[in-house]
Amino acid sequence: MSNPINRKLLLLLSFIEGGSVMACELIGAKLLAPYFGTSLYVWAAALALTLGGLTLGYFIGGRLSQKYAGNFRLLYYVILIASILLIIMPFTSDIIMELAINLSLEMGAIFSLMIFMMPPLAFMGMVSPIIINLLTDNKESAGNNAGTVYAISTLGGILYTFLMGFIIIPSFGLTYPAIISGLILAIIPLLLLMRKKDSKALIVLIAVMLSCAASVLPRFEYNDEYKILYQSEGILGQVKVVDHPSYDITSDNRIGRALLVNNTLQTYVGHEDEFKYSIWAWSHYFPTAASILPAGSDVLLLGLGGGTIVKQLDRLGYNVDVVEIDERIRDVSFEYFNLDPLTNVIIDDARHFIKTCTKKYDLVIFDTFLSESVPEHLLTIEGFEDTKKILKPEGMIMSNFYGYINGEKGLAAKSVYKTFEKSGFNVDLLATPGEEENRNLIFIASLVEKDFMLADYSEPNYERIKNLYEFFIDKRFLKLDDAIVLSDKKPRLSKLYNSAAREWKKNYNNYYRKHFIEE
Repeated sequence: MSNPINRKLLLLLSFIEGGSVMACELIGAKLLAPYFGTSLYVWAAALALTLGGLTLGYFIGGRLSQKYAGNFRLLYYVILIASILLIIMPFTSDIIMELAINLSLEMGAIFSLMIFMMPPLAFMGMVSPIIINLLTDNKESAGNNAGTVYAISTLGGILYTFLMGFIIIPSFGLTYPAIISGLILAIIPLLLLMRKKDSKALIVLIAVMLSCAASVLPRFEYNDEYKILYQSEGILGQVKVVDHPSYDITSDNRIGRALLVNNTLQTYVGHEDEFKYSIWAWSHYFPTAASILPAGSDVLLLGLGGGTIVKQLDRLGYNVDVVEIDERIRDVSFEYFNLDPLTNVIIDDARHFIKTCTKKYDLVIFDTFLSESVPEHLLTIEGFEDTKKILKPEGMIMSNFYGYINGEKGLAAKSVYKTFEKSGFNVDLLATPGEEENRNLIFIASLVEKDFMLADYSEPNYERIKNLYEFFIDKRFLKLDDAIVLSDKKPRLSKLYNSAAREWKKNYNNYYRKHFIEE
């Protein structure tokens, strides 16, 4: 095609389309988080269906470009349909995921993405073959045009990925970036159609406006007992601070303040004591085990949450450093959970901090579960060896873990136990009261044997634990034959934990639907 203006315009459209593909993928994957989490399985589904949508689009686009060669209107309408589907993704995603909520994490994610994310990506995939056809006058230029279009499109994808991942989604959530990305994609084709006085352009304009309106409307209503104080969407997941009654958690259903990540409770504290103490009955087992250390001990806490453990460690007189990967968590802990503003919170990945840290600690606490996602890069033999280097000679590691220890669902916990042992630690396993699906496990790994009869900690709402050993799992009954040693080169913990994660996620979704969503 000889017209240089048309060529530049088509390459600009290719650039925007490439960026929109990555925006669609990132937004689509993160829209899944409140329903299906952010595990490796979710990201694998998002990547696979992105490629699937593009593959379908490339194939159909190639056929259409051959059948309607030189047709600019075809390109414009394909882009406009893609833009509308991108704009309404925040709206359609909730409808689809409500229908898929009872499926497994994997099938729910795949089914949902096929319905709300794959269609816009398929239409975006059609764009490049059509543009290549419009640019190509003869077969000699076909290869050069194809290479240029895909390079420009990929460049747009790179730019959008950085902008979306590092700036736009963390700052503005998911709904408005979806709308803005769709509008940017639509504006040039829409203006060109209106300039050509295309009668259908007005209909498309109305459709775009209605799509924007639909995406900002609430998809369902919480009842009056569920008061959202803060909500943010980001690459690391959805974060909410909510006040709501403690149904099925306490006997008096008192009001608590909850920190939720991807619709899963991370912290739950009482109002009546200025958010000092957790509502969860098992929360004081952690500081009770830690209390065998003397006042003035140096503690590294990996994972901040709402700051409950920090407050417990402060009451024990320890010097606490906290590593938290998500700045939003730090900010809401200070603003909504009355965390001491002098608390030393470092924004970093836990494993990276461990590898670069030069300070020695008496205790390192792993509390880095993100919703249902297990921190498998920490709980490996290499991760434990790295942590050992920052422990004092009589130091210990404590790690929070979900409560399953038997059967298929308990294989993950047994593998963590076996990995601790392989790293040369003395390992104890504390189980808080309750059924496996409702309790927590606490791994206590030390370089020397510890005496937990020295434990001394209490909170106003719960009785002092006089003999912590009553809650230790008898090692003689731990069958580790099917457990594996976890390593960086074979990160299998997510797979081992998948069935348990599925159960936790389903239970939390059902809990909030039962008590706080108006049908």
